[in-house]
Amino acid sequence: MRELKLALILLTAPLVALFALSQIRADYALYAEVRDYGHHATAIVESVAPDTFIGRNTSGRELIYTLEVPGFAPITGSAHMSKSAADKFSPGQEIEVVYAATDPALTTLSVTHAWRALISDLIIFGAYAAVLALTFALSRAQPERMARA
Repeated sequence: MRELKLALILLTAPLVALFALSQIRADYALYAEVRDYGHHATAIVESVAPDTFIGRNTSGRELIYTLEVPGFAPITGSAHMSKSAADKFSPGQEIEVVYAATDPALTTLSVTHAWRALISDLIIFGAYAAVLALTFALSRAQPERMARA
């Protein structure tokens, strides 16, 4: 049974890594675009709701806002933040956001907020990679222990 769990972890690892790397790539694209081509604009807060992860509420909040850019349909954006940071916002409030001139659908609260999201994803991926490397190393060491016993 232990070998089956280990095999499952090692077989699903490339899919999880691919998903994580695609998220990092998307976060980097957002950061680079708003850093290099960002324009400030005013958006309207639509809602501040409990943040969820796989259908479960987390301690954070999701801020949902709508941005009107001339020549484009209204753009809906969101930002994940702590409860204390979200308490500063209320529905209908005007907030300043940054959007990429090359693609107005790429929005964020600030260049710093986009940077923090990227760094957060990199830390999570690094931790996952470390656990995966440890799992792989232990799986290779396991046959040696069995031979000694």
